[in-house]
Amino acid sequence: MFVFSALLVLAAARPQDSLDSLEPEVKVLSERFEQDEQGSYQYGYELDNGQKVDEQGTVVPGPEPETGSLEVQGSYSFLGDDGVTYTVTYTAGEQGFQAQGDHLPQAPAQIPEYAELREKYPQLFWAENQQPAEAAPEDVLF
Repeated sequence: MFVFSALLVLAAARPQDSLDSLEPEVKVLSERFEQDEQGSYQYGYELDNGQKVDEQGTVVPGPEPETGSLEVQGSYSFLGDDGVTYTVTYTAGEQGFQAQGDHLPQAPAQIPEYAELREKYPQLFWAENQQPAEAAPEDVLF
């Protein structure tokens, strides 16, 4: 019984294979990060597994002090399981995140009748003509 218990303890104590050991080690080939006093930046890195990231962010001043937004553009690439390198370019800012890539689905082209419908029935397209209203501080409810 003692021998069986000792073997059981030895088997449990031996190093176990972890999920980390199944993944190959990835090396950083290059990396950079630069930022100026206004907050604009450039960032990027490249790994030996085919991943690559490049991004630039520019601070756009707002109409009031201490206001503004960040306009970002960049790209990232990766090697797919099929051996193909996929690249996505993107912009992000007040218009939202907009990505483009050959492998990404494309929005359908505008139907030719759209302009005619818009001219003939402008009441159906009222939302397109509205500008977002800026809320005054007293209009904001918490």
